[in-house]
Amino acid sequence: MTTNVIKDKNSGTDYDLEEEIDSHLRHIFYIKPKESATCNPYIVEFFGVLSLNDLRAPERKLWVIYYCKQPELDKTVDEIHQKYGKKNMFDLYRTPVFSGAALRAAVKKHFSELKWFTTGNLLEAPPKSHFNDERVVKTITDLHHLEQQRLYNYVMVKNMWFARYK
Repeated sequence: MTTNVIKDKNSGTDYDLEEEIDSHLRHIFYIKPKESATCNPYIVEFFGVLSLNDLRAPERKLWVIYYCKQPELDKTVDEIHQKYGKKNMFDLYRTPVFSGAALRAAVKKHFSELKWFTTGNLLEAPPKSHFNDERVVKTITDLHHLEQQRLYNYVMVKNMWFARYK
């Protein structure tokens, strides 16, 4: 649809036909109304993991997880480097995601069920754990794949539901 704005001469306010149609369609199909804050769909959100080496206790296995939008990526990584030290860490995993907060919650939940210490954005493997960087990346990749599969299944179910009631 085009975004034509028609000026109502009687009231002096703008009338947006597309917004009116959108609100009616959302009401008909039971879709939640739009939030007032609009987001740019072209800004990608990233999820990442940094491997952290603790110099005071080298037997500890630590990882830092983060998520942010693309313009804030360098700033976020720099803040993490400032907090934990640039020499002690390296970028292990970074991928664009649909929702970084959801993936972060899934990762924290998975590792806390494995009896890991999860405080804030820090993941710590228990002592004498068999996890290393490769296993952590594989586990997070599997969790990301499950998240994508859930989103795909949701979209396909909604598509079939709308196709059935056309």
